[in-house]
Amino acid sequence: MERINKFFSELQHYNADAFLITGTPNIRYLTNFTGEDAFLLAVNEKLFLIVDSRFTEQAQEEVFEGVEVLEYTPPITKFVYDLLLKNKVHWLAIEKNRMSAELFLSLSEFAGINIVPLSGIVEHLRMVKEPKEVETIKKACEISSKSFKEMLPFIKEGVTERDIAAELEYRFRKNGADKTSFDTITAAGERGALPHGMPSNRKVKAHELIVIDFGVFYNGYASDTTRTVCIGEPDEKSLKVYNIVKAAQQLGRDAVKEGVICKDVDKTSRDYISKQGFGKYFIHGLGHGVGLEIHELPFVNSRSDIVLKENMVITIEPGIYLPGEFGVRIEDSILVKKDGYEIMTKLPHDLIKL
Repeated sequence: MERINKFFSELQHYNADAFLITGTPNIRYLTNFTGEDAFLLAVNEKLFLIVDSRFTEQAQEEVFEGVEVLEYTPPITKFVYDLLLKNKVHWLAIEKNRMSAELFLSLSEFAGINIVPLSGIVEHLRMVKEPKEVETIKKACEISSKSFKEMLPFIKEGVTERDIAAELEYRFRKNGADKTSFDTITAAGERGALPHGMPSNRKVKAHELIVIDFGVFYNGYASDTTRTVCIGEPDEKSLKVYNIVKAAQQLGRDAVKEGVICKDVDKTSRDYISKQGFGKYFIHGLGHGVGLEIHELPFVNSRSDIVLKENMVITIEPGIYLPGEFGVRIEDSILVKKDGYEIMTKLPHDLIKL
């Protein structure tokens, strides 16, 4: 009930009689419902989870105490409108970053209802994890790390990027993951310069760097990790760049503790990479929050003024990407502590040589 109480307390700061929540992760956070299709109406200090007949029984079994499950028959807009009228709602808040244009336009036609677009209300509450959430993310990290270590002997000269991704994802399932938290990235040699390079039929070769970015969902919570590996010894330039990224990642991690501004953490790693002459090749933010979504608040980049708090879970993932040559990224999911951090990803940071 604590998170629900915090939610209603936050909602008092806005000029709205009710709040219609459509974002699936936010609905799960407030109700514990794990289905993929539902609406949540918060009104008069009550939460109404609105589902169709496919999910009624599941919702009734899963929801937190105090959440009332309502079954609707299409169209959903008429059902919601009748519920708003019954509760004398005139100002309806919506999640402007989550709601479809079609639903928004339908709601806008309601007589006597004024739409109040809001964003980030539940997402900000989700940033600081409860103890059970932390333990679940740790388990997700444990599964993904174990699976990665088990997969490494499979990587040999001549196997394809797709082969590697498939082998890793198979082990995720075998080790208890619900599913991948995103499409596994495997990019070898010059394709490693693509930060989100999807696995291809390219065969990996000895002495080239292979970037592998992977994660799982476990009980609804995500992990996120990247390691760069090599079959045999890399060339001198590859090793030099790898060690720069490794040092930048260490500096970024060491900057993490409660009270530090996200953009200052980003600056710590970015400044180091720039001083080494590779600043223009670090082309994304240093990290992001991890939880019910693989990318969520807080974002750790040069624009983020969010202050880190204890029990936030974030990634630290600097990278250098040299077009036509290779790429390097090292990423951990870490738990913010009052005076530092805890690494949730249990894998080495030295270059993994196979």
